[in-house]
Amino acid sequence: MLVLLAGVVTSALTLLGVWWLDVHTKDFHIMGWYADYVIPAGAILVGLSAGSGYGIVSYLTGYRIRRGLLWSVLVLQLGAYGAAQYLEFRALMAETPLVDRAGNEISFATYYHATAMSFRWDDHGRPGQPLGAWGYFFLGLGVLGFAAGGVIAPAILMQLPYCERCQLYMKQRNLALIPASVPARRVKEPAAKDALAAENKAAAGAAQAVLDQLVAFAAKGDGRGIASALGPYPAAGSDGRKANRLPSRLRIGLVHCRNCGAGHLLPAMITGQGRGIRVHLLARADLTPDATHVLTT
Repeated sequence: MLVLLAGVVTSALTLLGVWWLDVHTKDFHIMGWYADYVIPAGAILVGLSAGSGYGIVSYLTGYRIRRGLLWSVLVLQLGAYGAAQYLEFRALMAETPLVDRAGNEISFATYYHATAMSFRWDDHGRPGQPLGAWGYFFLGLGVLGFAAGGVIAPAILMQLPYCERCQLYMKQRNLALIPASVPARRVKEPAAKDALAAENKAAAGAAQAVLDQLVAFAAKGDGRGIASALGPYPAAGSDGRKANRLPSRLRIGLVHCRNCGAGHLLPAMITGQGRGIRVHLLARADLTPDATHVLTT
């Protein structure tokens, strides 16, 4: 209930902020921001802010986001959006009542229908033509964007390592970057290509040897042995940056519970640079609490 209450509070505060901007600024309607006319970027950003409370309190309290809670978050996000639209309608009616041809005040359904049918894009600062029934499609995208943005943080938390014993999210850090190739260089001659391939094979073999050594130390609960083996391969600093520029490098991560000391090594082979980076997770190596303590101090 605390997680849900926090999300409701941040949703209310976010929608209040959106309303305030709509009232006190000119041409600054965040929910109307669309990227490439289709992606509801503004609604996603607002939804992300609105749903931040679910993720923050879940992480702080250690209450894990599970599928049932995620569905609850989605329903609450949709409810918050609907409530905000209705309150906006009531505020508008209190200020300037809208009536139909018979002089009766219009209903919320009529108001929303008119809003959808009059949906339009700005054409270089001037209002474009109403899109008619297509307005429902774009308003629907905004609703989905708001709901999806709200579940981003909880969905990310669902993927984080979790200590069931202590009911806490586990900490993660990189311990080392081990070269698994030599620096890239251009070669044309067949002999040079063969030599480069041999160097890369040797570097990959050396990285695998270090990994095998780490697994053996982990099986014995030898945290000091792991720390010693990783000493020449820092994950940060100039050496870490140098290793990170290689075509292939072996990253050794540590996942651990800050309460009970449960943890494991999480190796990953990283290849490529920039947008071409690929991360291949390898088999984890479980650690004893004593070994974890050595690696975290």
